[in-house]
Amino acid sequence: MAASVGLHIGAMFPAYPGSPATPVVQVPYETAVYICLEVGWALAALAVLTRWSPRGGVALGAGLGAVEVGLVVTDLTIGFQVSNGSAAGIWLAIAGLASGLAGVLYGAGTAPPVTNDTRLARQEPFSHPYSQPAYSEPGSQTPYPGPRPATISTVRALLSAMVAIVAVAAFWPSWDHYHLVYATGQVRDINLGNAFNQPTAIMAGEIVAGLAIGCAVVVAAFWRDAVVGAWATVGAAIALASQVISGAVQVREPISQLLGTPNTAEVKLSASRVSLTGYWYVDLGATVALLLLALWAGLEARRTRPKPARAAKKDLAPA
Repeated sequence: MAASVGLHIGAMFPAYPGSPATPVVQVPYETAVYICLEVGWALAALAVLTRWSPRGGVALGAGLGAVEVGLVVTDLTIGFQVSNGSAAGIWLAIAGLASGLAGVLYGAGTAPPVTNDTRLARQEPFSHPYSQPAYSEPGSQTPYPGPRPATISTVRALLSAMVAIVAVAAFWPSWDHYHLVYATGQVRDINLGNAFNQPTAIMAGEIVAGLAIGCAVVVAAFWRDAVVGAWATVGAAIALASQVISGAVQVREPISQLLGTPNTAEVKLSASRVSLTGYWYVDLGATVALLLLALWAGLEARRTRPKPARAAKKDLAPA
């Protein structure tokens, strides 16, 4: 995973697929995507290497990597269409993704060591206030403990699934709205970026990325270990955030650069503009909601986690 971070950084400097092929560092909205991906893989590597949350780091990498597969397929397809795959940046990006996923697979197949605290916790049944009945008996001094954890977890999982569906539904339509005013006085309003209006291979990459976001979040929401599920949700949210941030950066670029020099000959650039559609705002809200739901799941799991039982003191009195 640490190697994945380095390879993603290296992919930003050679030629990268585009029209024409340009290094990522020279294209602000592509740079935004790669910074988000690098932050995600760095966080996953940090969680594993510092033993902060090894399973969580693996889960984060799984959620992030699943979505990145679709993004890389799209860029690779563009690379073959424009430069016959000669742009070196995309190959470094693929190597970075492969390295990260290799770390995920290795981590998923490696069981974490069982510590003494875990053994002690298994010796004593865990009793939490939430395990009491939802309502106290008449005349009982037992306070009302509130909703059961199972009910809270179910509600949170259903909310996560709903947000995931909304995020995927808003991920594929057009995000960019072009208001073009021509020298002849003609005015055109065009929406670009619809995944289903792209060439077949590019459309496939967009569909894979969208489905990966939805599947990762839904599976994570119902995962038995809420902490692992929360980390996986964060991974998918970071991947979605990379696209949301990239879209916000892209519409602030000069319209002549977005349209390309040959297409601006008859366009009044001073009267034309680019804006974001409502679908972008929906995915912005979905990104924030997913991060908040992941934080909720992590905090709730930490609060209800059983504490290790204390070892019994040995009787040192003489026989």
